[in-house]
Amino acid sequence: MWIRSATKDDLATVRELLVETWHATYDDVYGVEKVNAVTNRYHSLDALKKQLAKPYSEFILADDGADLYGMAYASQKDHKLALLNQLYVHPEKQSNGVGSLLLAEVESAFPGVFMLQLEVIESNQKARRFYESRGFDLTGARTDNWGEANSGLSVLVMERSLSGYELAPCPLPMSPFFSAPSARTCRR
Repeated sequence: MWIRSATKDDLATVRELLVETWHATYDDVYGVEKVNAVTNRYHSLDALKKQLAKPYSEFILADDGADLYGMAYASQKDHKLALLNQLYVHPEKQSNGVGSLLLAEVESAFPGVFMLQLEVIESNQKARRFYESRGFDLTGARTDNWGEANSGLSVLVMERSLSGYELAPCPLPMSPFFSAPSARTCRR
């Protein structure tokens, strides 16, 4: 399995993965009609093309060269915060490390950013456990109607510090052997 950047040629397959994953996860909770409405709006080819073209974002795939296992999309909100907008793994590939690999790649994609934030659908206990096991904490923020008024999709906000990924230089102390500061960087 490889992690790679998505291209325009991948978008139809990404859409198929998103539709299948949403139906497998949410049909029993929200019903087929609502899941169709969500996937048609937020996982359309036009929506995916906009994501692919967005500056300061990362749109990545996990595949084996033939089959798509998962996808993730994140964007940088400002100099301190990145948003994990999507991380989906094909239902048959879940619990095999695909999501962890995608998340690790996203976490390293925004050097200098201090925090990664996401919204998780409240009823998706499996996703909540996944993120909690990887150091994400609930912030206490909640949206009762995610996406549009009266959607009925309640989401919780989670976030994780990205300390260790910053590449900012440290204040450089004077070297006892040279008159110039030592040339080193650190991670804060």
